[in-house]
Amino acid sequence: MTRMGVPVFVAALLLLQVVCVGALSAADARLAWLDAKGYTVQATITHEDAKLQRAANNTPENRQAVVDTGKALQNAALDEAGAWLNWKKLEAQEDPLVPDDLKQRIYADVDSNLDKVTELRTEVAGVTNEFELGVMSLKMIGKYFELLADVARNVGLMWANVGSAHADRVAEFEAKLRTTAQSVNASQDVMDKLDAAASEVETARTNIANAEAAYELVRIPGTPFLKFSEGNSYLRAAQANLLSAVASLNQAYVAITTQAGV
Repeated sequence: MTRMGVPVFVAALLLLQVVCVGALSAADARLAWLDAKGYTVQATITHEDAKLQRAANNTPENRQAVVDTGKALQNAALDEAGAWLNWKKLEAQEDPLVPDDLKQRIYADVDSNLDKVTELRTEVAGVTNEFELGVMSLKMIGKYFELLADVARNVGLMWANVGSAHADRVAEFEAKLRTTAQSVNASQDVMDKLDAAASEVETARTNIANAEAAYELVRIPGTPFLKFSEGNSYLRAAQANLLSAVASLNQAYVAITTQAGV
């Protein structure tokens, strides 16, 4: 290949790589994350083997092997974290139930965490001994909890948004059924069931709003995982409310169709 051809060939490869990455789907990104996860497992095994060798024979070479394999493990863990973040970003991007404002928040959090991954990778490169390796591991654990808090917050907000969409659909069905009931002069029992359904929907909306408020507090510093659990509890309550509303609406529907002779 000519000297002129080499840079052109390299540039073409880089362009192809960018195009391929840009064309990734959430499913592709998930597979990439699983692959990265597999490399982390292998790097862990290699690092543990190096520590066993050092324990059996504490030579300078074996001590250096512990450092080298430890750095390889940390880089593998960072690769895994980056792949996971990209997966979550694409997952949100492809989900039609996630509103644009929440998508933008997710993108911003993902990009912020990817920047942290890049910074940590630079710090890993500077590790020269086991003490620094240990300090780096502790720092990565701290950043990992920050990442988990960001993802948990966004996942919770996505769930709350889906819950709101379900509540809207149940409320819409209740309104249509109420109009039909009024047009056929349905019995009071039917109207009571519709009122019960409407009440359950409103309670569900309150629980969803409480869940969203709890998820917003999933941050470090604070008690992120306690707030995440609190948000989940509110959403479970909202789910029960909506199921109860649907049951009442089904009963009302059967009564209306029976009365109308359908």
